[in-house]
Formats: sequence, C-alpha cells, structure tokens
Amino acid sequence: MKHSMIQLDDLPDEILIMIFKNMCQADTVYSLIGVNQRFNTIVYDSIFTNHLTLFEHSSDGSICSFTDSMLEIFCSKILPKINHKIKYLHLESSSMERILLATNYPRLSFSTMIENLALSTLLELHVSVTNFSDCLYLLDGRFNQLHTFYVNIAYTRFSRLTINNTENLPNLKVFSLSCKTVTFDFDELIVPLLHRMINLEELGLFVKVRKKNTFVDGNNLKKNIINKMSRLNNFQFDIRSTIHIFNQINLPFNKDIQYIFKDFHNNLIISYVDYFSETQQAHCRTYSYPYLWNSYCEITNNFPSGLLFKYVLKISLHDERPFEHEFFLRIAQSFPLVKYLTLANNKPQNDKQNDDNKNLPIIKYPHLTALYLIVAHIDYIEQFLLHTKTHLSNNVDLFVVYHAIEKVTENFTRNTTRINCEKLNFLGIHGIYKIPQYVKEYFPNTEILNCEFE
Repeated sequence: MKHSMIQLDDLPDEILIMIFKNMCQADTVYSLIGVNQRFNTIVYDSIFTNHLTLFEHSSDGSICSFTDSMLEIFCSKILPKINHKIKYLHLESSSMERILLATNYPRLSFSTMIENLALSTLLELHVSVTNFSDCLYLLDGRFNQLHTFYVNIAYTRFSRLTINNTENLPNLKVFSLSCKTVTFDFDELIVPLLHRMINLEELGLFVKVRKKNTFVDGNNLKKNIINKMSRLNNFQFDIRSTIHIFNQINLPFNKDIQYIFKDFHNNLIISYVDYFSETQQAHCRTYSYPYLWNSYCEITNNFPSGLLFKYVLKISLHDERPFEHEFFLRIAQSFPLVKYLTLANNKPQNDKQNDDNKNLPIIKYPHLTALYLIVAHIDYIEQFLLHTKTHLSNNVDLFVVYHAIEKVTENFTRNTTRINCEKLNFLGIHGIYKIPQYVKEYFPNTEILNCEFE
C-alpha cells in the first residue's frame, strides 16, 4: 500500500484531479483528507466540495445512510473545514438533521440553526428522501423562507403520520419533484401539495402514475395544476401514467392529447399512448421538450423521431411489438450520450438481415458502458453483437442469459460477433455455474462471471 501511495503521489496535480473526478466525491474527500498536505489542497478544491452527496445506494437501488463512524468523521472533521465551499448537499432523511447541525453552511444561504431543524433562513434545498412523508416534513413550516426546493423521493405512498401539510407556501417559487417508482396516489398526495404553492413560478415533475381509469393527461394537468397556479411560467415534466383496460373503452388518440396542449407555449409538448393487449394496459406518456432529465425509461416503437435528448444517460426499451433495425438507429440518434441501456422484449424481429448484408447503416453507441439483455429475445442480442449491425465501443459490460448468447455466437465460434465480443469489459452470464474454457477464449479481454438475476 505504501508503494502504491508513493506512485500516486508522484503523479502531477492535473492527473490526480482527473482520477479523483471519476470517483465518488464524498468517498474522495473522506478517503484523502489528512493523507498529506498536497492531497488536502486538491480535495479541498471546489471541484470536489461544491456538490456533496452524503448517502449511498444499496444493491437494490434504495437510498441508505452512511455508517455511523463515517458520518461522525464528516460531521466532526470534514464538513466544518469545507462548509464555506458547499453549494449543494444531497441528503437522505435519517442523517439529514445530524449533517445540517454539524456546522454553518453560508453558501447554502442560512446561518442560524434552531432546535428540531427550524432553519428559518434556508432559501434553497436539494435533497433525496425515502418517502413522501419526509418531503412533507420539510415543508411543514420549519423552512418558511424556502424559495427553491428540489426533492428526489424513493417512494410515494400514504402515511399515517400526522404532518402539517395544509398551510400555504407563499415564498416557494421553484419546486421540482422526481420519483422513479410508481405512485398510486397522485391526486391524493402530489396534487394537494402543489396547491399549497400559491406563488410558484417554476415547476418540475418526473413521476410514474398508476390510476384506475383515467390518464394524467393534458386535461388533468390543466384542471388540477396549471389553472391553480396563476404565476407559473415554466413547467418541465415527464409524466407516465398507466391504466388497466378490462373492457372496451374510449381512450384518447395521440392527436387528441396534442390538441389539449395547444395553449402551452413555453415548450414543445410530446405525448403518445401505447396499448398493451397482453397485459391489458394502456400507457400514456406526456413530457415537455427540451427534456432535462438524465433517464428515459420504457421507450416503445411509438417513440417520436427527430428529437435530441442531450442530457439522457440511461434508457430502457420495452414493447410487445418487435424492435427493428430502424428503431435502434433512431434510438442512437436521439440519445447520443447514452451509457446504460436495458432492453425487455420477447418478440422476434420481422426484418432480420443476413450477416453479410452491406446495405444496413451500422449503429454506433460511442458512450455505452452497460447493456442489459437478460429478458431480450436472441434477435436483440444478435442486433448488438453483429459488427455488421452495431459498432460497440470498448469496455462495455454485457448481461445476458447463457443459452441465448451461446446460440447467437453459434457456440462461441461465430466470426461476425467476435469483433464486438472482444471489446467487452465484463460479461455477466445467467444460467450456467462453471464457465467453460472455450467461452473464456472467445472473450479474451473480458472478465466473465456467473450472475444470478431476480
């Protein structure tokens, strides 16, 4: 360890900064402060201290607090030394009070601290919380001067806790709520909260809603949100709503939803409806464009052409109809910076081409680092591995079922899949206990592990 530390310390500051920027910022600060004066100077830089995320993600994606010992080091030794440089703190609910009371944060626009987190001079807050109740706690009057509030909620559901959630929030001007899990209580929880924001000027909503028989469409948004906020001048949103179709009912066509938004002048409004007969569901997606979020989930064949999503890094593809080569071309063009791609589709392609077909445009994903094809038909594994169809970048992690990739690569002998397979950094295989030697030889530059997926 001493030898490797000497080698690291021999690198110039510019190289060290490049290395540390690719690490978790909180981990960088925690690990390197106190090692030596040079490292202290580097990690005290605003590059690493302006934005701090002081929580972790567990293996299932849920948010959890740092360990008690790690929190103690941050609160007693680190935060008091860098407090004047911190602009944004991303916190989780159980450790929030401890962190906020550890020191003053002058660049977060508050200086006095009152018992029970009654921080009356806090003006702006960016936070991640576990449930909707945590959000309501933060808006129960203890931050009565708050004008900007960005909240990421893990779960949105009813709570039996008694919280003051009826008082208006007249000082709040900017509010953004993001929740990637399904909420069944949009009208009962989120809409009443928004009605308290009587002077809101900017609103962001990123939610997935399940309702009984009506979409969260243009009529719903205008009636329950737009018409209630006379000062609202900027509304950025991505709302995906799902209903069950048990009987034949009249559902809106895409053109009907577009017409509802004819009075929205701030942004282009994109909306479309997908019908899934196998699951008896209908999905309505409505969002503002330009699209400002970093993920776009459940993309179907109805995905509109000609749009550019320059902030999106993570996408998922799902449909009951097959994805053809032209669809993947549209995806690559619309999401040029995508890093993580998940595909769920068990329908075979209709327009498969032979390996030696030279007429197909080769699709490129220059920034792709992870490809999840566990629940994909073998045609889509072939779509990504044939170098005559797709050009993969180096160092991609691929997750597949063993018998599927065995068939696509013709028992790991196929030349037209070999080029992309040699570029893989990691291969996670489901469905085999011991990796045969000939499989390892087909992926000479790849770490291969047996992975079990739920």
